[in-house]
Amino acid sequence: MSLTVAQVYGVRFAEKLSLPKIVQDNIAKLRITPVAFKPYRPPARAPYRAKPAENWRENALVEAVRRVKERDDPEYDEVFGSLNKIAPRTLDKMSDKVVSNIKKRDEIFRLRVTTLLFDMAISQSGYAILMADCAKKLVSEIPDIREDLLAQTEMFPKLYNMTETLTYPSSEEAGYADKVVEWMKLKDKRRGYAKFVTQLFVRDLVGEQTVGECMTHVASDLTGMAKQPKTEQSEENTTQYVDFLFETAKILPDTAKELRILMKTFIQSVLDIPRPELPSLNMRSRFKIEDALKCVQ
Repeated sequence: MSLTVAQVYGVRFAEKLSLPKIVQDNIAKLRITPVAFKPYRPPARAPYRAKPAENWRENALVEAVRRVKERDDPEYDEVFGSLNKIAPRTLDKMSDKVVSNIKKRDEIFRLRVTTLLFDMAISQSGYAILMADCAKKLVSEIPDIREDLLAQTEMFPKLYNMTETLTYPSSEEAGYADKVVEWMKLKDKRRGYAKFVTQLFVRDLVGEQTVGECMTHVASDLTGMAKQPKTEQSEENTTQYVDFLFETAKILPDTAKELRILMKTFIQSVLDIPRPELPSLNMRSRFKIEDALKCVQ
């Protein structure tokens, strides 16, 4: 049996049952005054601070340098072969092949390729001009490669452990031969880097500040090496530094006025040192450094 609407409403007027005494006592204890109004306040939060955007190239470059010689990827192996085959007559063909491979893949692969190009240029300084020419062609097709190269110049000391300063060891030191090899590797890498960066500057791929820092390092190394006791090795090393300054002086454009002044200052400071204090600077190197001075005057 179901209740009708009229029956439900009729209950409102019926006799009310009294509540048990215990329930009435509990109701009497309740507060009957209204609670004071308190507006809602959200809990305090620390001010929002946007996280700095992570430069993905930094982490990727460290990994790319570590794996630069690994040819585990078929397309990377193809790029490796193309860069090894670059010569003046094959530059366009090989560069086009590299571009084609890069365009098939993502930005991490692109960065790995530019790291390989960079490593080849600084490890084999005679290769620097060709690699710079190749870099210019790659940038013309893939502009982001310019940023890849800039990132590598900025991270060069970290990527190639250049923050460690090695001095020429004494012949009396333990492990003398191994220390000489490590010292030479460090110097060769710095010299190759300086030459490559200068070539990139001439092609408008890096700025003057980067080149100026390279020139400063080479000039310092030249002075230190020229002051070493004369040996066949020290003479050869000094000659290589002088050759670098000469080749750089020849290609610095007239518009790079600050760099030309910097080069002129370096060279003049070397020539002002009395000859007896530079036993490893032979006459051939002295004549060449004088020719370098003429290039920037």
